[in-house]
Amino acid sequence: MSRLKSFFLFITICLTFSQKIISQNTIKNNSTIFSLSYFKENKNLLKEEILLKEFSNMPKTSSFGIENGTYWFKLILDKTKANQNLIAYIPTHNIDLIDVYQLKGISLNYIISTGNSISRDKLPIDFNFPAFKVNSNEINNNIYFLRVNFPKEANFPIKIITEKGFLNHVLDKKSINSFYYGTCIVIILLNFFFFIKFKERIYLYYLFLLSSLMVIFLFYDGSLIHLFRANEFYYKLELLAHISCEIWFLLFSIKFLNLKKRIPNITKTFYLFPFLVICFYVGFLITKNYTLIAIAETIGISLFPVLWFCGIHSLKTIPSSRFYVLGYFLMVPLSVLFIISYPLGILEVHGDMLIVKIASWLDIIVFTYAISYRMKTKIVIDDLSIKQLQIDIENVEYRLSQKIKTINPYLIFLKENDISTQPLTLKEIDILKYLNEGHNNKEISEKLFISLNTVKSHIKNIYKKVNVKNRLHLKEKTYLLNI
Repeated sequence: MSRLKSFFLFITICLTFSQKIISQNTIKNNSTIFSLSYFKENKNLLKEEILLKEFSNMPKTSSFGIENGTYWFKLILDKTKANQNLIAYIPTHNIDLIDVYQLKGISLNYIISTGNSISRDKLPIDFNFPAFKVNSNEINNNIYFLRVNFPKEANFPIKIITEKGFLNHVLDKKSINSFYYGTCIVIILLNFFFFIKFKERIYLYYLFLLSSLMVIFLFYDGSLIHLFRANEFYYKLELLAHISCEIWFLLFSIKFLNLKKRIPNITKTFYLFPFLVICFYVGFLITKNYTLIAIAETIGISLFPVLWFCGIHSLKTIPSSRFYVLGYFLMVPLSVLFIISYPLGILEVHGDMLIVKIASWLDIIVFTYAISYRMKTKIVIDDLSIKQLQIDIENVEYRLSQKIKTINPYLIFLKENDISTQPLTLKEIDILKYLNEGHNNKEISEKLFISLNTVKSHIKNIYKKVNVKNRLHLKEKTYLLNI
């Protein structure tokens, strides 16, 4: 475990350092100086009226949080950058439309439009996020006015860099995204293979959790929105991805930490989180009030630290919970910070999500190790179980021949015998024992933590293998096992 911690720390340092090199050197060394001010439009205004308005200084976070709607921004470029090829881009995924105007004398001249509602073939720059050129051929034409519509959170972290720097930035992001999403796909396929092989739902839960998280990242870094441009369907799909991620994270955590058996009553209350989130999402779709989204995401994200602390509490009783705590050591706090910062405007948040992707990548590495550890442990336990079962079956046969009481004589059904036409599975043996003890289907379902339909299916198979038609006949045929 100490080696895993050292590796985890080493990867964190390396990726964080590389993130600084990529994001800071690429952007800062090629950025330009500009000033930005704003005012919020309460009603449609004529272009001439815009010039008479008083613009306020931007907040340090470049975000207005839940105060969505239409804003006007006044952008003033550094005059020393005249005649340079400059690109302005806004790394956030919830800008519906940006109309760009340039000040010419005492009038505003429309230049171009960009944003999510603009089809890809009409974009001024084919990029995941809204982007446009702000080149000035004359030294006095360095003032732009931007009319921006925010359907959800009002986040405007505008960046202006040289065209060469912008191209390098795009290439860097593509490399990072290719590596991250490639890793996700490999781990998703690996979990699917383990689910098919071992039939354990925990692999399926993690598969869907990682898939949902990957879809969310594809939204936030603009990749999926780039495919759905000029179509509002992606807003609903984003909400679906959020609730899907929360549900699968809940199911995965309950299974991984064995919460259903350890704290059953408290575990039931956890299902209220996704239920409340869905209610607030439906309310938003009806009213278009973004405050409901902010409340829903605050409720939803609060489930992450709650379950993480459950993992910490399980460290002494469940050894594998250390993987859970370590895996989400960075992911949980960064997710909380990122999601809450968006609607509340606490911090400047970029849609690139590089730091969160690093945390997610480390989560993937830890749980990949956990999967291999779990598989190795399962193989060893299964091997020991098979050997023990062989010994138990031999003891059962001897004790039955001597009519001696044994702890679990039903194990004789694991191999060919005189009672059943073919061997029973371990689960069928458990159900057979409970049937002979007089338990009903519901009681068996609760004792074995399986559904009623599964119990009925197993009973049907038992009747067929033992060649009986009802419970009374079954008990009569297996009476020797209860001597």
